[in-house]
This record gives sequence, C-alpha cells and structure tokens, in this order.
Amino acid sequence: MTDTAERPVKTPAPEPQTPELQSVDGTTAKGLDPFAGIEEEDDEASREIYFISGLGADWRVFHRLQLKGYRPVHIHWERPFRGESIEHYAQRLMAQVTTEHPILVGLSFGGLMAVEMAKLCDPAQVIVISSAVSGAQVPNYYKLFRWLPLQLVVPFKRLLWAVYGLLNWLFGLEDPEDQSLFKQVLVDTDPFFLKWAMSRVVGWRNQVVPKNLVQIHGGHDRVFPLGDRSADIVIPDGGHLMVLTRAEELSRLLMDALATDPAQA
Repeated sequence: MTDTAERPVKTPAPEPQTPELQSVDGTTAKGLDPFAGIEEEDDEASREIYFISGLGADWRVFHRLQLKGYRPVHIHWERPFRGESIEHYAQRLMAQVTTEHPILVGLSFGGLMAVEMAKLCDPAQVIVISSAVSGAQVPNYYKLFRWLPLQLVVPFKRLLWAVYGLLNWLFGLEDPEDQSLFKQVLVDTDPFFLKWAMSRVVGWRNQVVPKNLVQIHGGHDRVFPLGDRSADIVIPDGGHLMVLTRAEELSRLLMDALATDPAQA
C-alpha cells in the first residue's frame, strides 16, 4: 500500500511522567523504573533529553543508563493510522516534545524516527544508536520485503515466538536477565505497530541527514550490520542492544557526545 498523508491530528503534549507498563493481563509491571539508572539533579539546570526506543521495544531498554544532569523524557509510541507515512507519524510524536531545541536520542527504529522528527524542528543534537541515518544505510536484504511483504501476511507475534531463540542471538543478548526483559517487551508489543514499523523500515528512503547528528554503532550489530559503512563512534564488539548490555560504556559515550553539544559550545 502506498503511504498517504492524512489530516494532521493535534494532540496535546502530555506532562512528562514515569510511564506505567501495562502487561498483557492488565496489571502494572513492577521493579523497573525508567528513571532509576539515570541520575537527575534537582536544580532547574538539568536538561531534558528525549529517548525514542526501537521497534518492538520501549523505555525499559534505557533504564540502565546514567546521564548526570539530564532529565529523561521517554517518547511513547502511539498506535499508527492504517497506511500512515513515517513522516506523518513523526509529526504526531512531536506533540510530546516541549523543548524548543530538543536533544533526541533514538535506538534502532527509534533512530529513524529521531531523524524524521529532527527534520520538523531545530534540534540541539540528534544521537542515533544501532540504527541508520539514511535510506542508503538500511541493509539491502531488508529491501526484499518491499516485494515479498511477509511482515504483512504472517501472524507476526506467532512468528516472533517461533524464532525467539534466534532473536536473542540477533539482538546480541546472552545474559538471562536481559533475555527475560526482552521477552517481556515482546509480550507487551502491539503486533499492529510491529507490522507497520517493519514496513516503514524497509521502505525508508530518507536522504536528509540532520545537523548536529552523532551516530553510535556496534561492530557486531546483526540487525543493522555496520559492514563497510562508517559511524561517528564504533564499539567494535557491540551488539544491537548494547544500550542495555553495555550500558556503562554507552553512558560514558553519551555524556562525551552531549558535552560537545554545539548548542552549548
């Protein structure tokens, strides 16, 4: 189906707050506070930083980061309209951004969304982790799904569970705690959103790279393989979810990148 723009929907910007995770049985998950790892200063000088999670993921993948002096705001995925373009969806997510010159941090599919959102504002900085910044960086084998759209016809959730062990390998997860968290994320993910997002990844043709962009990538990323392309920062043995599995190292790299924010230079 060809993407068609729909009349923009004005959504009031929500107040930043700690999200409550609803599991499949309707109960609220306990023991995972997205603000637990990220140190926050009480003074007004602490700066908002907007996190955009990946396809099939949510704020929990960021919960181990420690970014002193920054207040995390987690962009919440909204249910996409049928046939909605990635550009129009980015407009709707921008309603959650209340800073004039935001810092956007996107992981995986969230990196694509960070790029699209950056095109709609004047960002202080855009940091893309384990992702692509242009259509040319989307792996060629993804593009096969343009002509063979299995993601649209296969019962997607059932397919994910059938290859769950393979997904742990694909995302570079070896620790049982990480695998358990990833499994819960899959349980809570809307299959309609997964199908929509996958279609937008394989059809992404962006050629505009936002200013003030930093790209961080893992040398062992199996979802978006580094291959012969370059990135601003490469972690040689980092996997796709190194933001979770290598949180301490990623925290240092993010703090270094934020310290060179051209808006504060």
